[in-house]
Amino acid sequence: MKKATFMILGAVAALGFNAEAADFTVGSQNTTQCVIYPGICEIDINGDGILDLIYSGEVRDAATAGRIIEDAEGNETQIGNNTFQMVWNTATNSYDITEFPYYFANKAYFAVADWNGDGKPDFYATGEASMGLHNVEFGMFLNNGDGTFTRTQITVVDESGSEITPFDPRTVDVADFNSDGMLDMVVTGWKADASDVRHNYNMVLINQGDMKFKATNTDLLLYGNNPYELALNLLVATDLNNDGYADFLTQGNIDNADEADKPVKNGKVMGRTFVAALNLGVDGMNDGVPTLYDLGLADGVAHHYGHGGMEVCDFNNDGVPDILVGGESPNDARGDGQWEYFWQLLNGKITSDGVAYTDVTGNQIFNGKDIRPLNDSKPIRAIDYNGDGQYDLFMPGWCTGMLDGTENTQAGWFFPNNNGAFDSYVRVPGASELGVFFTEDGVSGARNYGFLGQSWDSKYFDDETDIIKGRMMMMSRNPFGVLARPDAPASLNATVNGNEVTLEWTPAASSKNNVTYDYYIKNINTGKYYRGITATVGGENDGVRNTIAQGRAFMAKKLTLNNIPSGKYEVGVQTVDAALNGSKFKTGNFTVGDTGVSVVNVDNSPVVAVEYYDIAGRRLNEVPVQGIVIKKNIRENGSVSIVKEIY
Repeated sequence: MKKATFMILGAVAALGFNAEAADFTVGSQNTTQCVIYPGICEIDINGDGILDLIYSGEVRDAATAGRIIEDAEGNETQIGNNTFQMVWNTATNSYDITEFPYYFANKAYFAVADWNGDGKPDFYATGEASMGLHNVEFGMFLNNGDGTFTRTQITVVDESGSEITPFDPRTVDVADFNSDGMLDMVVTGWKADASDVRHNYNMVLINQGDMKFKATNTDLLLYGNNPYELALNLLVATDLNNDGYADFLTQGNIDNADEADKPVKNGKVMGRTFVAALNLGVDGMNDGVPTLYDLGLADGVAHHYGHGGMEVCDFNNDGVPDILVGGESPNDARGDGQWEYFWQLLNGKITSDGVAYTDVTGNQIFNGKDIRPLNDSKPIRAIDYNGDGQYDLFMPGWCTGMLDGTENTQAGWFFPNNNGAFDSYVRVPGASELGVFFTEDGVSGARNYGFLGQSWDSKYFDDETDIIKGRMMMMSRNPFGVLARPDAPASLNATVNGNEVTLEWTPAASSKNNVTYDYYIKNINTGKYYRGITATVGGENDGVRNTIAQGRAFMAKKLTLNNIPSGKYEVGVQTVDAALNGSKFKTGNFTVGDTGVSVVNVDNSPVVAVEYYDIAGRRLNEVPVQGIVIKKNIRENGSVSIVKEIY
């Protein structure tokens, strides 16, 4: 196993918020463990409450020559790809870098979640195989809590129950699509098997428990009878209309070999797709399968091919998610022979029909600028970097016609958010074929910018003979320092109706419009998380985020979960701000299956007074020996809970 130590050195100068601002100072660099076309995720590998990293990609230098794997014929061969994990070592104030025992693909996607209910973050890995290899490691990796993971095979079946093999999608994201409390996946893409036969994977996978998933909604990404073979694509699971049901968006290339299989619009063969799928929920007739339909945004989001970028968050702080999407632009969007990059910013608005979007790209400073990330796994990131409560943008890539008027080159850009407008920028280290990430540098709440991949940024790395100008990992420290954690929700209630549970919470008075929420449900008797989360629960690390992600209740403040098994549960809801810091959890308890309880208030504020009433609403001086009694709990914070009890 290869192992190295990566010290975090130096600090950065204070960022300004205009084109003449002070330079962003490069922090520490590592040139021996870096890759291009990376996949990367922030995750707490060893359970210490501090963000670590897992990353993969292609290495092209002598110092890190790649790794030895077994090819399809069983022969050992050296490939130019590596996978690493970085664990923060508190004792040495550094990252310990170890070669991960599994080989992941280029542009890997890592979907982080607690898949087995043990309270530790696991991940599902996908990606794009390279060099004609078919033995890259895809699938589920369960966290052992000691810095290691165990690869676990999942079973994917079609609606008839037949197993789908092989199963190697290109992209993946996680959400509870059918609101049963268990995390599902949406996957897209295609992959050739060992016989170079293409398999399409465009579907929602509904969690059946015990690592079994059912493929559903396979017709959403069809054109006629021909499935899209999606490649170079992006995928985001989110809630577009704040109704508590998870939706998703995907954007990229249609790589069907036969042009006749591609959709035709205005007489032109379309080589791209953009689908915004709205979730209408489930009913008693469809066996837990969510009803999804295409919002039809493709007409207004034209010309976006692969090598894209996509973020969904509330950029203008109006309480509704917005969409930033970009991709390569073909000849029908530009002049003949020109392939440039095209960005669109769409502001969302809730309507009687669901949600509508207005293109506000023309008001943004990056409008018409050819900034192309050329990596399909987290090439851009939205995060509140300066602590003003708004989602800012980090957008690196190959850029022609530089924003600052310099020569065409590789570059990175920081766009601070000005109340929904991106009207200024700061040049930051960056380039193309890279992934952006944010570490805590061992300090909870600090969001430190870093990138991994192809640099070639002449502003910061001007020695063309130096290897760091080609491929590197760079980390810095946020000059704004540690950001304050948000406050937990002010109240939390659970309404139980049979096996259906409705969770509802009130935001803290200090909350911004653009906060999201995460939640968990834990069986009190077994200690297992029925609905796991990606944040540490309990102890001194309560509420600390282990992944850089929005909460998976998104911006909704009410969720209805169905088919919850009988049992006694602990529930917690957490506020997640735009800096992706989590609050402590508002917690409480509820019971499913107890016919004597219909409504449970789970606010944990102490009860200071109790009143009893009969079913007609008359106040009782004493509790009867038998019968139905309404119990009114008056709490210290002024909230009131009503419980029906049977004696």
